[in-house]
Amino acid sequence: MSKTKITLAIAASYFIFAILLNSVGTVILQSINTLGVSKTEASVLEGFKDLSIAIMSFVVASFIPRLGYKLAMLGALAVVALACLSTALISEFYMFKVLFAVIGCGFAVVKVSVYSIIGQVTEDVNSHSSLLNTIEGIFMVGVLSGYWIFTAFIDPSQSNAWLNVYYALAALTLIVLLSVVIAPIAPAIDKNKTDSSLSDFIAMLKLTYQPLVLIFIISAFLYVLIEQGVGTWLPTFNNQVLQLPVAISIQ
Repeated sequence: MSKTKITLAIAASYFIFAILLNSVGTVILQSINTLGVSKTEASVLEGFKDLSIAIMSFVVASFIPRLGYKLAMLGALAVVALACLSTALISEFYMFKVLFAVIGCGFAVVKVSVYSIIGQVTEDVNSHSSLLNTIEGIFMVGVLSGYWIFTAFIDPSQSNAWLNVYYALAALTLIVLLSVVIAPIAPAIDKNKTDSSLSDFIAMLKLTYQPLVLIFIISAFLYVLIEQGVGTWLPTFNNQVLQLPVAISIQ
């Protein structure tokens, strides 16, 4: 039963972040259409999201185990819920920059935590691979669900009605936070461990000297560059070039 609660908590965390992270294309289109933002200005949202993930992952990866995976996830979810609520209330473009920076940082923390927690609740290589594939599959379900969730709040007669989606997302994030509270996630590290946080960070840096690690980093960067380059601007292309309705363009 405890493993089920943990699995549900980490799956739900991945689900909500899938919705939020992959909403950048929708937000760019709606920022252009309803907030009067230029394409050039709207394009910076992708950077706020991706750079925050990269920087946060690099900085906190070695420190999260000392903080505790459960506490780290709770903090990330709480800040994201607050950012969603603030975005709905303020309704200004600068708030979307803050939102995606917060989402990126939160996802970096949650991803490091989730990958580590999977190792705690699986006994062998096969079960580890199975659970990891399931979690990644749920992430993709969240990606696809997000487009439909956002379009449910689009009202052509009220240009800013789509911003109400962030009330729903804030509430959904709080539900996910509650699932993490309930989950009996084990402490991150052995309390008897004497290595300092600085030594852990230095050990992580040494990995970058490995050729295989460098190849992986470069490959991941190029893959994301192509994927995000298409996905981010596809709703805007559908709407402004193909002249499709906004809801259809996003879906």
